[in-house]
Amino acid sequence: MIQSLNDLKYSVTTMDATTPTTFILGFNLLLLSIFISVFVNIANAASEIDKLTALINQDEANAQLYIRRADIYFQQNSFFDAVEDYTTAIELDPGADQAYFGRGMANARQGYIDEGIADLSVYIERHPDDSRAYTKRGVRYLWKQDFINAEKDLTKAVELDNTNAEAHDDLGVVLARKRQYPQAIEHFRATIQHDPSYQKAYHNLALTLYLAGQDEQALLMVNHAVALNPNHRDALMLKSQVLKTLGRPGEAAAAQEAAEFLPETNWSEAVPVE
Repeated sequence: MIQSLNDLKYSVTTMDATTPTTFILGFNLLLLSIFISVFVNIANAASEIDKLTALINQDEANAQLYIRRADIYFQQNSFFDAVEDYTTAIELDPGADQAYFGRGMANARQGYIDEGIADLSVYIERHPDDSRAYTKRGVRYLWKQDFINAEKDLTKAVELDNTNAEAHDDLGVVLARKRQYPQAIEHFRATIQHDPSYQKAYHNLALTLYLAGQDEQALLMVNHAVALNPNHRDALMLKSQVLKTLGRPGEAAAAQEAAEFLPETNWSEAVPVE
């Protein structure tokens, strides 16, 4: 299994003296903008954590305060601290369902996928009509490559809420793995219908169309993916591959060159090329 096109065989050239200076400058400005945004977000989160810590010191038995602080830790990818706070909230209030949901999310992000599924299962037992919870548990089954249970959960999520764009996209991934391309394409299109900004769905749809031999449609969809994120390496590499197949080597080379120095995507719910 690969993330997007990582296992496709393509040649990648290295930077040399002909690399446009404007491209390098633009890329550096992009990195600077991202750094500033991240720094501001971290500073704001730290301020909120300090405020909540002060409140917790005054009211240590308040489970909701721990949940609020854990949510911020989770948003900052401080999953260990998030699990600690969610666990404290559960000890203080075993009926704190949101703490089970949050801990399930955070545990799995640390690699404790079974523990995460167990917590999400508690939440689902108490909230059997929550489409989002089935989606998140289904994704964790995907991480385990337990595609049978992933399909069950994601199908249930769509049944509960047919507008759940994430569930449609991830169910499409499961179906594409089974080479059920028409059904997968239907779900990717549903994702885009309900959330036209869902870039990963355009990418997954383009890749599935490509695998199904619908190259012109694949190019159209991957162009949408690139338009939503011009600096998305996997989308540009997919565009290059589709253009090669269509017999347009010059354009394919340009797309590949644009992708060369961009970071790889770490998608765990992407259509495999096998």
